[in-house]
Amino acid sequence: MTHEVLSRRATDRQRAIVFAHFDPHGLFDPHVHHALACYRNLADHLVVVSNAACRLPPSLSPLVDTFLPRANVGYDFAAWRDGLATLEPGAYDEVLCINDSVYGPLFDLRPALAAPRLAEADLWGMVLSDQNTSRDAPRVPHLQSWFLGMRRPLLESDAWNRFWRSVEPTTSKRTTIERYEIGFSGAMAAAGFRIAGLYDATTAPPVTLAEVWPHLSPRHPRRGWRLLRKSRRVPHNPSELVWWRLWEAGVPYLKVGLLRVNHYGLDLGRVLADLEQRTGYDLGLVHGHLRRCG
Repeated sequence: MTHEVLSRRATDRQRAIVFAHFDPHGLFDPHVHHALACYRNLADHLVVVSNAACRLPPSLSPLVDTFLPRANVGYDFAAWRDGLATLEPGAYDEVLCINDSVYGPLFDLRPALAAPRLAEADLWGMVLSDQNTSRDAPRVPHLQSWFLGMRRPLLESDAWNRFWRSVEPTTSKRTTIERYEIGFSGAMAAAGFRIAGLYDATTAPPVTLAEVWPHLSPRHPRRGWRLLRKSRRVPHNPSELVWWRLWEAGVPYLKVGLLRVNHYGLDLGRVLADLEQRTGYDLGLVHGHLRRCG
């Protein structure tokens, strides 16, 4: 019995994955190759929508059922809108919308897809956050949009169709987050659909000093002060501050932005050491991507 058959029996759903790709050099990075190889084993139909590349490299062609190149407008939601339009209506019990802003899967994704806390959800994701686009704005529970899962009751609803018809290209990342990332969860919740995240930041305890202590060093006082100050604030971005909690909850990803931006002032050497020790993910994929893209 093949790995692919085992993967599909584990969840017993017809599943499509729509993957949004962007790269500043128009390339498919090796960490994206890794991700698509993993998704191939979990999808009955795999769509790649690229905002950067005109064609698939030969090594990816056997993995991808539908490739859709497009202009780099509208961020991921516009890309997903176009990719979703290529799917046969009613053919899938579950559709996943994923992007390449994460490294992973770092470990087997199948347990996350079958997690009991997500079993009754119509709309689900890896992280349920309550962070807004500014500290002064109200806290709004919503799924972080780098990984979204939608099931048949939602896929066949008027609310689903209305939302995707409303998606228009924007030139502002903040507007996209407010209107579509936060707005999507809000619209589906208002329509009565059940929402869940594998890691739920809305019910998680505050970040403790013991958790961030290993990242503090007298050699880097400014970075340490930033971490202490920002980790005390609520809400925060759990994907870029408490990555270890996500892994412990079964989320097999690490945000690229954690390493590229390091908003919270973490010890990135320790992050990479934990990544290798806890997950066994190939650090060469991370180092190669960061060297090329910054």
